Amino acid sequence: MRSWHGYGLALLVAVLALALGFISGQWVMAAIALGVALALALGAFVESGPDSAKEVALIGTLTGIAVAGRLLVHPFPGVQPMTVIIIASGAAFGLRIGVSVGALGALVSNFFLIQGPWTPWQMALWAACGGVGALTARLASRRLAFALLCAVLAFGFSTAMDVAYWWYAYAHTWAGLTAQVISGFAFTLAHALGSFAIALAVGPELVRMLERFGRRLHTEIVWDEAPLPGERRAYNRYAGAKDL
Repeated sequence: MRSWHGYGLALLVAVLALALGFISGQWVMAAIALGVALALALGAFVESGPDSAKEVALIGTLTGIAVAGRLLVHPFPGVQPMTVIIIASGAAFGLRIGVSVGALGALVSNFFLIQGPWTPWQMALWAACGGVGALTARLASRRLAFALLCAVLAFGFSTAMDVAYWWYAYAHTWAGLTAQVISGFAFTLAHALGSFAIALAVGPELVRMLERFGRRLHTEIVWDEAPLPGERRAYNRYAGAKDL
């Protein structure tokens, strides 16, 4: 599928999902449909890359690292080292890989935790974190600046998730939105402070480690194909050597 076909189909599904929500009030189904649209757009985005085979291998490995980070500290509510790993992936490898790791990390980790209408929102928001990490890659070498970036993105992620939950699960009133944001503030603060601490401790080192890993993964061994027998005879005659 050409990339513009994928983007067009994703846009159509997203428009239909929003129409479903506004017309029928089925916001949970609309959220799931938006997740399908996001997956289609992500597939088109990754497939349009110039080196898709190597990128898929790298994205798969980085996604596994991000998922492991999330599952490792899952018993501690609100703490999400996965956010720092996704931002570092974007800083180390650029926009395409940062966005892909963010979206796939949310999807894969929820298979171990629990899937639901929140999954597409997590995919979109973590993909955005990876994209911001790529666009601000110069901050990765500055420990405090990178830690502050991770804290701000983590705070924004959790706040946006509160808004999303209000969007599809509660009446669309300002009172309901305020109550949802306040009730989730402790988790939002834990996410931001935890991300700040992790990035401050190991942020630049994590980015450099990922960069080294990427260079090793992209190392190639090129084998020279043996010439056909006729080609060998022609070469030997041209060189004045005895035919083999």
